[in-house]
Amino acid sequence: MNESSMEVTQWPLRLLLVAVMVLIIMGVLLLMRRSWRKMRRGDRFGLFDLPAPIILAPQGFMPGERIEALFLGTSVHGQWLSKVLIHDLGTRSRARVSWDSHGIFFERTGASNVYIPRTSLVEVTLGSGVAGTVRAKDSVVIFVWNLGNHQIATGVRADTVQGHQQLIGLLESELCAE
Repeated sequence: MNESSMEVTQWPLRLLLVAVMVLIIMGVLLLMRRSWRKMRRGDRFGLFDLPAPIILAPQGFMPGERIEALFLGTSVHGQWLSKVLIHDLGTRSRARVSWDSHGIFFERTGASNVYIPRTSLVEVTLGSGVAGTVRAKDSVVIFVWNLGNHQIATGVRADTVQGHQQLIGLLESELCAE
């Protein structure tokens, strides 16, 4: 008994199906690329007029402490899945967080620095995620602040438990008091 595989008799149909699948995959990739470009420009969430954040700490900035942390990213406040990619705000990076009574400074490695003046800070809370990143309950410190006409939320996570406790202390300090 001769066991062999059957011959393909419908080559045109098979080639057509392969071509259709390749076209579908290419179409999906092109749509993803288009969406990513819109997010980069800020069009997707109406952030096209978002000004660049301050990247240098002011002249009189006198931080008391510095905490090593992971800068998780920035999202539109209230929409934690809406990552803000414009002005390098959504770039996940290592950061050194420092603050004084005038504001908070994120000195980032591999991305541009971010300074949040006290007058722009709306609230500081604990959460489980920001910018599409999900962590354990209350392990992310979220800074909600105004940039231009938009309210955005930036999340950081301290490297150590002691650093996390210091950031929680920042929640209760005069910096965040109304």
